Amino acid sequence: MESIFDNLMGMYGPFAVFLLLMLTGIGIPLGEDLILIPAGILLGFGELHPVWMTVMFAYLGVLCSDCMWFTLCWTYGTPLLHKRWFKRAVHPRRLLEIKHQIERRGMWVVVMARFVPGSRTPAITAAGVLHLSFWKFALATGAACLVTVPLQLGLGYFISTGIGSPESADRIMWFVAAVVCVLAVLVVLALWRKQRSQAQRPPRAKARWLRRFRTSRQSPL
Repeated sequence: MESIFDNLMGMYGPFAVFLLLMLTGIGIPLGEDLILIPAGILLGFGELHPVWMTVMFAYLGVLCSDCMWFTLCWTYGTPLLHKRWFKRAVHPRRLLEIKHQIERRGMWVVVMARFVPGSRTPAITAAGVLHLSFWKFALATGAACLVTVPLQLGLGYFISTGIGSPESADRIMWFVAAVVCVLAVLVVLALWRKQRSQAQRPPRAKARWLRRFRTSRQSPL
């Protein structure tokens, strides 16, 4: 798979990086690291240039694909909330409580998910289905990508110079993910303890949110 990506990027340059990343925006399960780290390796070998254009297309590809998937989940994921089997699995009260937390802390969930392998798509899906503000989402994912995109391109570049290897890149990414997970768990525990000390029912969004999207599809913008 990586050799296919390498050939495409070698033939079409930075624009191929953008197109490959955009495939993830329509639900094709391609990991960012499978695209960005090989792109960084090609940068190091001088086979992908210019550098500034590669970085720009990589950043725009990740940002646009995230926003595309978010919009698809916002528009077409809502009917799921009104399926009988879903209502039996998730009580409407619990769903409104989750919606309230997404409204208050959804930006941080999106940011942290970008550093945890395997959590990017679930976090974007949840943010879209539960209708996090599009601009909050775009700001959160755009800010996080300013770190993750150069990080993954940089890992690939160092591999090309012989400083590292794909295995060491995986270890670095997992280390960053572990740190983020620990911080997330500490925050959740702090919020849980605070909620228990207050001895009151968790806050929730207004019930009219469930009725608003029952029959119509609306734009997140």
